[in-house]
Amino acid sequence: MIKETFYKDRPAVEISNGKITAKFLPLDGAKIASIKDEEGMEFLAQAKGEQYRVLGVETNYIDAECSSFDDMFPTIDPCEINSMQYLDHGESTRREHQFEIQKDSVKFTCTLDNLNILYEKTAYFEGDALAVKYTITNKNDFDFPYLWAGHMMFAGELGSEVVSEFENKFEKEVMFGQAPEKPNALGAFENNKQWKFYYIGAITPFECAIKYPLSKKRVNISFDNQVIKYLGLWMNEGFLNGMYNVAVEPCSALYDAPNKAKETCSFIPAGDKIEFTLKINIEKERK
Repeated sequence: MIKETFYKDRPAVEISNGKITAKFLPLDGAKIASIKDEEGMEFLAQAKGEQYRVLGVETNYIDAECSSFDDMFPTIDPCEINSMQYLDHGESTRREHQFEIQKDSVKFTCTLDNLNILYEKTAYFEGDALAVKYTITNKNDFDFPYLWAGHMMFAGELGSEVVSEFENKFEKEVMFGQAPEKPNALGAFENNKQWKFYYIGAITPFECAIKYPLSKKRVNISFDNQVIKYLGLWMNEGFLNGMYNVAVEPCSALYDAPNKAKETCSFIPAGDKIEFTLKINIEKERK
Protein backbone atom coordinates (compact mmCIF):
# COMPACT_ATOMS: atom_id res chain seq x y z
CA MET A 1 0.00 0.00 0.00
CA ILE A 2 1.24 3.47 -0.89
CA LYS A 3 -0.48 6.66 0.23
CA GLU A 4 0.14 10.34 0.89
CA THR A 5 0.07 11.31 4.55
CA PHE A 6 2.02 13.42 7.07
CA TYR A 7 5.01 13.04 9.34
CA LYS A 8 4.67 15.60 12.11
CA ASP A 9 3.67 18.71 10.10
CA ARG A 10 5.45 17.68 6.85
CA PRO A 11 3.92 15.96 3.81
CA ALA A 12 4.94 12.32 3.58
CA VAL A 13 4.56 9.31 1.34
CA GLU A 14 3.93 6.08 3.23
CA ILE A 15 4.74 2.69 1.78
CA SER A 16 3.78 -0.51 3.59
CA ASN A 17 3.65 -4.26 3.03
CA GLY A 18 2.12 -5.05 6.42
CA LYS A 19 5.47 -6.06 7.89
CA ILE A 20 7.35 -2.80 7.33
CA THR A 21 5.87 0.69 7.11
CA ALA A 22 8.16 3.52 5.96
CA LYS A 23 7.52 7.25 5.56
CA PHE A 24 9.43 9.34 3.01
CA LEU A 25 9.44 13.17 3.10
CA PRO A 26 9.51 14.57 -0.47
CA LEU A 27 10.01 18.19 0.63
CA ASP A 28 12.93 17.17 2.83
CA GLY A 29 15.36 15.28 0.63
CA ALA A 30 13.00 12.32 0.27
CA LYS A 31 14.50 11.14 3.56
CA ILE A 32 13.10 8.11 5.35
CA ALA A 33 11.66 9.63 8.52
CA SER A 34 10.15 6.48 10.00
CA ILE A 35 10.48 2.71 9.72
CA LYS A 36 8.12 0.60 11.83
CA ASP A 37 7.55 -3.13 11.99
CA GLU A 38 4.22 -4.92 12.12
CA GLU A 39 4.12 -4.53 15.91
CA GLY A 40 4.52 -0.75 15.63
CA MET A 41 8.08 -0.57 16.94
CA GLU A 42 9.91 2.49 15.56
CA PHE A 43 13.42 1.68 14.40
CA LEU A 44 14.65 5.13 13.36
CA ALA A 45 15.78 7.68 15.94
CA GLN A 46 13.15 10.39 16.34
CA ALA A 47 13.78 14.04 17.19
CA LYS A 48 11.62 15.51 19.93
CA GLY A 49 8.76 17.90 19.16
CA GLU A 50 5.66 17.93 17.01
CA GLN A 51 7.02 20.48 14.51
CA TYR A 52 9.63 19.30 12.02
CA ARG A 53 12.79 21.42 11.99
CA VAL A 54 13.35 22.01 8.28
CA LEU A 55 16.87 21.72 6.84
CA GLY A 56 17.30 24.61 4.44
CA VAL A 57 20.18 25.31 2.07
CA GLU A 58 21.99 27.40 4.70
CA THR A 59 20.76 25.62 7.85
CA ASN A 60 23.25 23.93 10.16
CA TYR A 61 22.50 20.21 9.91
CA ILE A 62 22.54 19.43 13.63
CA ASP A 63 20.29 22.45 14.35
CA ALA A 64 17.62 21.04 12.02
CA GLU A 65 15.70 17.78 12.56
CA CYS A 66 18.92 15.71 12.55
CA SER A 67 17.22 12.35 12.90
CA SER A 68 16.17 9.17 11.09
CA PHE A 69 17.69 8.48 7.63
CA ASP A 70 19.06 11.21 5.36
CA ASP A 71 21.01 10.60 2.15
CA MET A 72 24.43 12.27 2.24
CA PHE A 73 25.46 13.24 -1.31
CA PRO A 74 28.00 14.32 -2.53
CA THR A 75 29.68 14.72 0.88
CA ILE A 76 29.24 14.74 4.65
CA ASP A 77 31.74 17.49 5.49
CA PRO A 78 31.51 20.70 3.42
CA CYS A 79 34.21 21.26 0.82
CA GLU A 80 34.93 22.89 -2.55
CA ILE A 81 35.89 20.74 -5.55
CA ASN A 82 36.13 21.85 -9.20
CA SER A 83 34.85 25.30 -8.12
CA MET A 84 31.65 23.63 -6.84
CA GLN A 85 30.46 24.04 -3.27
CA TYR A 86 29.62 20.72 -1.62
CA LEU A 87 27.25 21.59 1.24
CA ASP A 88 27.53 20.33 4.81
CA HIS A 89 25.92 16.88 5.11
CA GLY A 90 25.22 16.96 1.40
CA GLU A 91 23.06 18.61 -1.20
CA SER A 92 20.41 15.98 -1.87
CA THR A 93 19.11 15.97 1.71
CA ARG A 94 18.45 19.73 1.56
CA ARG A 95 16.40 19.73 -1.63
CA GLU A 96 12.76 19.15 -2.46
CA HIS A 97 12.09 16.02 -4.52
CA GLN A 98 9.26 15.52 -6.99
CA PHE A 99 7.50 12.20 -6.61
CA GLU A 100 5.33 9.86 -8.66
CA ILE A 101 3.30 7.09 -7.05
CA GLN A 102 3.03 4.03 -9.23
CA LYS A 103 1.20 0.76 -8.61
CA ASP A 104 3.85 -0.90 -6.45
CA SER A 105 6.48 1.81 -6.04
CA VAL A 106 7.12 5.51 -5.55
CA LYS A 107 9.83 7.39 -7.44
CA PHE A 108 11.52 10.53 -6.10
CA THR A 109 13.45 12.87 -8.42
CA CYS A 110 15.59 15.92 -7.77
CA THR A 111 17.83 17.95 -10.08
CA LEU A 112 20.84 19.35 -8.24
CA ASP A 113 21.33 22.28 -10.60
CA ASN A 114 24.46 23.73 -9.04
CA LEU A 115 26.19 20.34 -9.33
CA ASN A 116 24.65 19.36 -12.70
CA ILE A 117 23.45 16.07 -11.17
CA LEU A 118 20.14 14.21 -11.51
CA TYR A 119 19.30 12.35 -8.28
CA GLU A 120 16.62 9.64 -8.35
CA LYS A 121 15.44 6.99 -5.91
CA THR A 122 12.59 4.48 -6.18
CA ALA A 123 11.09 2.74 -3.14
CA TYR A 124 9.29 -0.59 -3.33
CA PHE A 125 9.15 -3.96 -1.58
CA GLU A 126 11.05 -7.04 -2.59
CA GLY A 127 9.68 -9.90 -0.54
CA ASP A 128 9.65 -8.76 3.07
CA ALA A 129 12.40 -6.17 2.50
CA LEU A 130 12.04 -2.45 1.88
CA ALA A 131 14.11 -1.71 -1.24
CA VAL A 132 15.33 1.68 -2.47
CA LYS A 133 16.99 1.83 -5.88
CA TYR A 134 19.24 4.84 -6.46
CA THR A 135 20.22 6.28 -9.84
CA ILE A 136 22.60 9.26 -9.83
CA THR A 137 23.43 10.79 -13.21
CA ASN A 138 26.43 13.04 -13.87
CA LYS A 139 25.60 15.60 -16.57
CA ASN A 140 29.03 17.20 -16.39
CA ASP A 141 31.77 16.72 -18.98
CA PHE A 142 34.19 15.59 -16.28
CA ASP A 143 34.28 12.72 -13.80
CA PHE A 144 32.39 13.86 -10.71
CA PRO A 145 34.08 13.11 -7.36
CA TYR A 146 31.57 12.25 -4.66
CA LEU A 147 30.85 10.45 -1.44
CA TRP A 148 27.46 8.84 -0.88
CA ALA A 149 26.61 7.81 2.67
CA GLY A 150 23.42 6.65 4.27
CA HIS A 151 23.07 8.72 7.47
CA MET A 152 20.98 5.98 9.08
CA MET A 153 20.18 7.06 12.64
CA PHE A 154 18.60 3.97 14.14
CA ALA A 155 16.94 4.13 17.54
CA GLY A 156 19.15 3.10 20.44
CA GLU A 157 18.55 0.37 22.96
CA LEU A 158 20.91 -0.66 25.76
CA GLY A 159 23.33 -3.17 24.30
CA SER A 160 22.22 -2.70 20.70
CA GLU A 161 25.09 -3.80 18.49
CA VAL A 162 26.14 -3.48 14.85
CA VAL A 163 27.33 -6.85 13.57
CA SER A 164 29.22 -7.33 10.30
CA GLU A 165 32.24 -8.92 8.68
CA PHE A 166 33.89 -5.49 8.88
CA GLU A 167 34.30 -6.02 12.64
CA ASN A 168 36.18 -9.26 12.11
CA LYS A 169 38.41 -8.17 9.22
CA PHE A 170 39.52 -4.55 9.55
CA GLU A 171 41.22 -2.02 11.78
CA LYS A 172 39.26 1.06 12.87
CA GLU A 173 40.05 4.75 12.53
CA VAL A 174 38.28 7.04 15.01
CA MET A 175 37.01 10.33 13.57
CA PHE A 176 35.92 11.93 16.86
CA GLY A 177 35.08 11.05 20.44
CA GLN A 178 36.61 8.37 22.63
CA ALA A 179 35.51 4.93 21.51
CA PRO A 180 34.98 2.34 24.28
CA GLU A 181 36.42 -1.17 24.30
CA LYS A 182 33.46 -2.41 22.25
CA PRO A 183 32.83 0.54 19.91
CA ASN A 184 30.16 -1.18 17.78
CA ALA A 185 27.75 -1.50 20.75
CA LEU A 186 25.70 1.12 22.59
CA GLY A 187 26.06 1.68 26.32
CA ALA A 188 23.75 3.59 28.66
CA PHE A 189 22.08 6.86 27.64
CA GLU A 190 23.35 8.39 30.87
CA ASN A 191 26.95 8.04 29.67
CA ASN A 192 26.46 11.26 27.66
CA LYS A 193 29.10 10.24 25.08
CA GLN A 194 29.46 9.98 21.33
CA TRP A 195 32.07 8.59 18.95
CA LYS A 196 32.48 7.84 15.28
CA PHE A 197 34.86 5.55 13.45
CA TYR A 198 35.40 3.91 10.08
CA TYR A 199 36.45 0.37 9.33
CA ILE A 200 39.48 0.72 7.06
CA GLY A 201 38.56 -1.77 4.37
CA ALA A 202 35.91 -2.56 1.79
CA ILE A 203 33.44 -5.45 1.47
CA THR A 204 31.07 -6.13 -1.43
CA PRO A 205 28.29 -6.88 -1.53
CA PHE A 206 27.75 -4.79 1.60
CA GLU A 207 25.93 -6.35 4.56
CA CYS A 208 25.51 -5.43 8.21
CA ALA A 209 22.84 -5.74 10.88
CA ILE A 210 21.73 -4.10 14.12
CA LYS A 211 20.83 -6.46 16.94
CA TYR A 212 18.38 -5.29 19.62
CA PRO A 213 18.94 -7.63 22.60
CA LEU A 214 16.08 -6.34 24.76
CA SER A 215 13.48 -6.28 21.97
CA LYS A 216 14.96 -9.46 20.47
CA LYS A 217 14.82 -8.01 16.96
CA ARG A 218 17.33 -7.49 14.18
CA VAL A 219 17.53 -5.01 11.30
CA ASN A 220 19.41 -6.27 8.24
CA ILE A 221 20.95 -3.74 5.82
CA SER A 222 22.45 -4.61 2.44
CA PHE A 223 23.54 -3.12 -0.88
CA ASP A 224 23.62 -5.04 -4.13
CA ASN A 225 26.83 -4.15 -5.97
CA GLN A 226 30.29 -2.57 -5.84
CA VAL A 227 29.26 1.07 -5.25
CA ILE A 228 28.64 1.02 -1.48
CA LYS A 229 31.46 -0.86 0.20
CA TYR A 230 32.67 0.94 3.36
CA LEU A 231 31.13 1.25 6.82
CA GLY A 232 31.24 4.02 9.39
CA LEU A 233 29.51 3.96 12.78
CA TRP A 234 28.43 6.93 14.88
CA MET A 235 27.22 5.99 18.35
CA ASN A 236 25.38 8.60 20.43
CA GLU A 237 24.67 7.97 24.10
CA GLY A 238 22.68 11.15 24.78
CA PHE A 239 25.50 13.56 23.91
CA LEU A 240 24.12 15.17 20.75
CA ASN A 241 20.66 16.75 20.96
CA GLY A 242 19.77 14.43 23.85
CA MET A 243 19.27 11.55 21.42
CA TYR A 244 20.12 7.86 21.81
CA ASN A 245 21.06 6.29 18.52
CA VAL A 246 23.08 3.75 16.58
CA ALA A 247 23.99 5.52 13.34
CA VAL A 248 25.04 3.15 10.59
CA GLU A 249 26.78 4.92 7.69
CA PRO A 250 27.27 2.69 4.64
CA CYS A 251 29.29 4.70 2.16
CA SER A 252 31.10 4.80 -1.17
CA ALA A 253 34.30 6.34 0.23
CA LEU A 254 36.00 6.96 3.58
CA TYR A 255 36.65 9.99 5.78
CA ASP A 256 33.49 12.12 5.33
CA ALA A 257 34.42 14.04 2.15
CA PRO A 258 35.74 13.34 -1.36
CA ASN A 259 38.77 15.60 -0.84
CA LYS A 260 39.71 13.62 2.29
CA ALA A 261 38.98 10.17 0.88
CA LYS A 262 42.43 9.66 -0.63
CA GLU A 263 42.58 6.51 -2.76
CA THR A 264 39.03 5.52 -1.71
CA CYS A 265 37.43 8.54 -3.45
CA SER A 266 34.52 7.58 -5.70
CA PHE A 267 33.65 9.11 -9.09
CA ILE A 268 30.70 9.18 -11.48
CA PRO A 269 32.13 9.14 -15.03
CA ALA A 270 31.40 12.13 -17.27
CA GLY A 271 27.94 11.86 -18.84
CA ASP A 272 27.31 8.57 -17.07
CA LYS A 273 25.45 7.29 -14.01
CA ILE A 274 25.77 5.00 -11.03
CA GLU A 275 23.05 2.71 -9.69
CA PHE A 276 22.74 0.74 -6.47
CA THR A 277 19.94 -0.74 -4.38
CA LEU A 278 19.52 -0.66 -0.62
CA LYS A 279 17.48 -3.33 1.17
CA ILE A 280 16.27 -3.22 4.77
CA ASN A 281 14.40 -6.01 6.48
CA ILE A 282 13.42 -6.67 10.07
CA GLU A 283 13.29 -10.02 11.76
CA LYS A 284 12.77 -11.43 15.22
CA GLU A 285 15.86 -12.94 16.75
CA ARG A 286 15.70 -16.63 17.46
CA LYS A 287 15.69 -17.44 21.14
